[in-house]
Amino acid sequence: MTVAPKILLADHLKTLKLPTFLREYDKLARQCATEGRDHVQFWRASSNWN
Repeated sequence: MTVAPKILLADHLKTLKLPTFLREYDKLARQCATEGRDHVQFWRASSNWN
């Protein structure tokens, strides 16, 4: 993801008050890409944050 979309996503996540997702999404996205997971598996994994 280029810089502009990351900044826009960060702004939206702040507006939506989703601090955990803001903090963790990039790490999880990289992990999913490395493991060959698709977008559905990414969202499933992101729903397991505490």
